Amino acid sequence: MRRSDGEPGTQDRQRPRQSRVIAAACLRLWGLAPLTDPACLVLSELVTNAFVHGRGALVTVRLFLTAAELCIEVCDGSPWVSRQPCPDPLAPSGRGLSLVDAVVDAWGVCEDGARVWCLIRRDLGTPEGHR
Repeated sequence: MRRSDGEPGTQDRQRPRQSRVIAAACLRLWGLAPLTDPACLVLSELVTNAFVHGRGALVTVRLFLTAAELCIEVCDGSPWVSRQPCPDPLAPSGRGLSLVDAVVDAWGVCEDGARVWCLIRRDLGTPEGHR
């Protein structure tokens, strides 16, 4: 997804939704519909962060499967490492990475700061997969 120039504009604000729609379609195609809600929440938060805080010209999203996990990567091309803030309880924002942390099995930021990755167990939809 190419970033519009300057401040996040209308087109940029549509990117999280577009990412969710594509991810939901992929997960249905892969037979992993039970992962749709957590994956879409993660994508929404990470893509929003990439457009709001990232400085790169492109934001890329990758979804892929391993034998045990759904892997999500969002790359903003920015050399700055994202930090997980301690949000003010009354602030209207600042909870994105806390939400991500709550729904994924693992996540991190690559050393170059340009990519955030998350892992969600594929067995989430089975009884033993419930948290």
